[in-house]
Amino acid sequence: MNHRLIPLAAFALFGALADGASAQQPAPPDGARQLGTCVVILTDLTTTETPTGLPAYGTCITADGGNRSCTATIVPTGPDVILDVTNVDSLASCLPADGDDPCAQIQSGPIMFQSERHATQTYSAYVGRARMTVAIRQKRLQQQWHDRPPTERFPLIAGRMFDVLMYRSAAAARLQCSMADGDQRIFPIAGNADLSPQIRFVSKNSAEPAYEVITYRVTP
Repeated sequence: MNHRLIPLAAFALFGALADGASAQQPAPPDGARQLGTCVVILTDLTTTETPTGLPAYGTCITADGGNRSCTATIVPTGPDVILDVTNVDSLASCLPADGDDPCAQIQSGPIMFQSERHATQTYSAYVGRARMTVAIRQKRLQQQWHDRPPTERFPLIAGRMFDVLMYRSAAAARLQCSMADGDQRIFPIAGNADLSPQIRFVSKNSAEPAYEVITYRVTP
């Protein structure tokens, strides 16, 4: 197979050499058209969790008759916060709705976390009705994106193929290119999609546990 493989070591070692490497690329063979030169940049996503002073609340009112139970549902107060799944000993508050002191005979089940964004707790009252409110601590999510050093610069030659090594630990990847006409282009790498009408997806090799090898063809 006549195509260029971007080596694994390039992601870690050639970031500082990218500008120098671009000046050392050999000229394409006679008759081959070079569309530009590119580097691959992988991006990592770091997420930190910080406790907040604002809890998430869930409320329900026990039924009048039957099993006299209700289930409170607790969800975070915003899109950038999650429930603290270690907060399994949270105490609920009880407010009588009617009857003879239903709060004196309330029984509660365990807090059940379906996910970091959804929890439930069930309560049973044996006399009257009671309004139950449970509070669960929350944590705020803060995300930061960090680019890894770029790979060695390589040419886009019409009719040729090249490989990109996509580490599974990376959150995103992109091709950053200096085109022959002077344009600076960025091509996000996503799944099995073509990067552009002239950079076409060919195949993906997922045999290795740490990375995937994605092959593209440069069309004339």
